[in-house]
Amino acid sequence: MNPQRKKLFILCGSVLPIMICTGIVYTILSVYMVEELHFSTSIVGLIFAIGAGMGVILSPLIGRACDRFGRKPVLLAASIAFMSVFASYSVLVADWQFAIIMTVEGTAWVTIGIACMSYIADISPRDDRGKSMGVYEATWNIGWVLGPLIGGSLADFLGFQTTFLFGAMIILVAIFLQIAIVEETLPSRMIGKEKIEGANR
Repeated sequence: MNPQRKKLFILCGSVLPIMICTGIVYTILSVYMVEELHFSTSIVGLIFAIGAGMGVILSPLIGRACDRFGRKPVLLAASIAFMSVFASYSVLVADWQFAIIMTVEGTAWVTIGIACMSYIADISPRDDRGKSMGVYEATWNIGWVLGPLIGGSLADFLGFQTTFLFGAMIILVAIFLQIAIVEETLPSRMIGKEKIEGANR
């Protein structure tokens, strides 16, 4: 296996637990809000829109952060944020609390996508990028096939809060993998370059 392909599969393996977790959590989260916390469906829609809106607003800044600090640190920070968010779902009870935490969730969600796509662009030859992106998208879809199957069953047998905590533990696996085996792809000479160039102007 060539080094570029190996790095791609390592990256996909490190984010697969996150995709499984998101499939678990988002399958049951809205049900939990309505059935257990008695939120109205309009409030649930607003809460999810807040998270998506943060992604729209911050995407350009996150891309800039990937170029400035490197792909791996940004991916790792987003994964840690995701783990914290999913663990917090087990203790939050008010709609305003979910609205606040969704700002973190939306930021982490879009950050993982941007960091991974930047990583893939770094390691893939120009004529192979489409195939590499396809492998990455397949990883997302595998997570979203397994996640809902697992999440629905766990919620039935263990309850919502325990399932949220289980999801956070799955992301902990992803964090360990990212620390241990994912390599930075942005050349060291490029990290922090924007900051230095800005200071010299």
